[in-house]
Amino acid sequence: MQVEGFEFAGPYFHTRRFQSDFGCVYLLLNPRNIVVDVGETGSINERIINHERKTCWFRHGCGETGLYVYISQDANFRRTLERLIRTKYRPPCGQV
Repeated sequence: MQVEGFEFAGPYFHTRRFQSDFGCVYLLLNPRNIVVDVGETGSINERIINHERKTCWFRHGCGETGLYVYISQDANFRRTLERLIRTKYRPPCGQV
Protein backbone atom coordinates (compact mmCIF):
# COMPACT_ATOMS: atom_id res chain seq x y z
CA MET A 1 0.00 0.00 0.00
CA GLN A 2 1.41 3.38 -0.96
CA VAL A 3 1.19 6.23 1.51
CA GLU A 4 2.80 9.56 0.69
CA GLY A 5 4.90 7.88 -2.01
CA PHE A 6 6.26 5.14 0.27
CA GLU A 7 5.38 1.46 -0.12
CA PHE A 8 4.13 0.03 3.17
CA ALA A 9 4.14 -3.78 3.43
CA GLY A 10 1.11 -5.54 4.86
CA PRO A 11 -1.44 -6.14 6.07
CA TYR A 12 -0.12 -8.05 9.06
CA PHE A 13 -1.68 -9.17 12.32
CA HIS A 14 -0.75 -6.71 15.07
CA THR A 15 -1.22 -9.51 17.61
CA ARG A 16 1.90 -11.44 16.59
CA ARG A 17 5.65 -10.94 16.50
CA PHE A 18 7.74 -10.78 13.34
CA GLN A 19 10.40 -13.41 12.74
CA SER A 20 13.10 -10.72 12.65
CA ASP A 21 12.99 -7.39 14.45
CA PHE A 22 13.37 -4.07 12.62
CA GLY A 23 12.83 -0.35 12.85
CA CYS A 24 9.90 1.10 10.93
CA VAL A 25 7.04 3.50 10.57
CA TYR A 26 3.82 1.58 11.21
CA LEU A 27 0.24 2.28 10.23
CA LEU A 28 -3.00 0.79 11.49
CA LEU A 29 -5.82 0.89 8.94
CA ASN A 30 -9.41 -0.22 9.32
CA PRO A 31 -11.21 -2.24 6.58
CA ARG A 32 -12.19 1.01 4.81
CA ASN A 33 -8.45 1.89 4.56
CA ILE A 34 -8.79 4.80 6.98
CA VAL A 35 -5.59 5.52 8.91
CA VAL A 36 -6.45 4.83 12.54
CA ASP A 37 -2.94 5.25 13.98
CA VAL A 38 0.64 5.89 12.91
CA GLY A 39 3.89 5.60 14.83
CA GLU A 40 7.56 4.82 14.55
CA THR A 41 9.80 2.44 16.40
CA GLY A 42 13.30 1.02 16.44
CA SER A 43 11.84 -2.38 17.38
CA ILE A 44 8.56 -3.51 15.83
CA ASN A 45 8.38 -6.59 18.06
CA GLU A 46 8.74 -4.63 21.29
CA ARG A 47 6.41 -1.81 20.29
CA ILE A 48 3.38 -3.41 18.65
CA ILE A 49 2.62 -6.51 20.72
CA ASN A 50 1.88 -4.54 23.94
CA HIS A 51 0.95 -1.17 22.42
CA GLU A 52 -0.92 1.13 24.81
CA ARG A 53 -3.36 2.26 22.07
CA LYS A 54 -4.61 -1.20 21.03
CA THR A 55 -8.03 -0.59 22.57
CA CYS A 56 -8.34 2.51 20.38
CA TRP A 57 -7.41 0.43 17.29
CA PHE A 58 -10.18 -2.06 18.06
CA ARG A 59 -12.64 0.73 18.80
CA HIS A 60 -11.99 2.14 15.31
CA GLY A 61 -12.43 -1.19 13.53
CA CYS A 62 -8.91 -2.55 13.07
CA GLY A 63 -9.65 -6.01 14.46
CA GLU A 64 -6.43 -8.02 14.60
CA THR A 65 -5.28 -7.09 11.11
CA GLY A 66 -4.54 -3.80 9.49
CA LEU A 67 -0.87 -3.33 10.43
CA TYR A 68 1.35 -1.97 7.64
CA VAL A 69 5.08 -1.22 7.95
CA TYR A 70 7.69 0.82 6.13
CA ILE A 71 11.10 -0.47 7.22
CA SER A 72 13.82 2.09 7.94
CA GLN A 73 16.72 2.05 10.37
CA ASP A 74 17.02 5.86 10.18
CA ALA A 75 15.28 7.20 13.32
CA ASN A 76 15.20 10.81 12.06
CA PHE A 77 13.55 9.72 8.82
CA ARG A 78 11.01 7.60 10.71
CA ARG A 79 10.03 10.53 12.95
CA THR A 80 9.69 12.84 9.93
CA LEU A 81 7.52 10.37 8.01
CA GLU A 82 5.37 9.70 11.08
CA ARG A 83 4.79 13.44 11.55
CA LEU A 84 3.92 13.89 7.87
CA ILE A 85 1.35 11.08 7.93
CA ARG A 86 -0.11 12.15 11.30
CA THR A 87 -0.53 15.74 10.09
CA LYS A 88 -2.12 14.79 6.77
CA TYR A 89 -4.42 11.95 7.88
CA ARG A 90 -5.17 13.00 11.49
CA PRO A 91 -5.65 9.44 12.80
CA PRO A 92 -8.06 9.21 15.75
CA CYS A 93 -5.63 7.15 17.89
CA GLY A 94 -2.57 8.83 19.33
CA GLN A 95 -3.40 12.46 18.70
CA VAL A 96 -1.01 14.78 20.47
